[in-house]
Amino acid sequence: MENASKALLIAGAILIAIVLITFGVIILGQGSEIINNASMSETEVSTFNAKFTAFEGDKVRGSKVNSLLNTVVQNNLSQDDDGKKVEVGSGLNTSNWLAKGATSIGAKADTGKVYNVKCNYSSNGLINHITVTPEPPTT
Repeated sequence: MENASKALLIAGAILIAIVLITFGVIILGQGSEIINNASMSETEVSTFNAKFTAFEGDKVRGSKVNSLLNTVVQNNLSQDDDGKKVEVGSGLNTSNWLAKGATSIGAKADTGKVYNVKCNYSSNGLINHITVTPEPPTT
């Protein structure tokens, strides 16, 4: 009987060790993206964001918005890390969104119109979403 109780204690200890190791692996896996982004220097973050902030502002011509869309697609094609991929939302219609990781442009901006372009930042300081809305007509 003593051998059986010792065997149950050993089996329980092994089970607890396996559970703790599993939790450790899960936590490390979830934290790897944060660690990767945290390792970016302030200069790298600024360089990354500069590609998009050059297009930011009010009364941006449609041709410049199209250049922005091309820049976003090129960025998304070159990035392996999803945290560095950018999406573009448009106030025009839902079919004109560039989803995160998009590799082609579904629709282009009208070059005869002007737009407002606003960059939105993630918690790690990288631009992750750009909103493009048509400039309201002046009366």
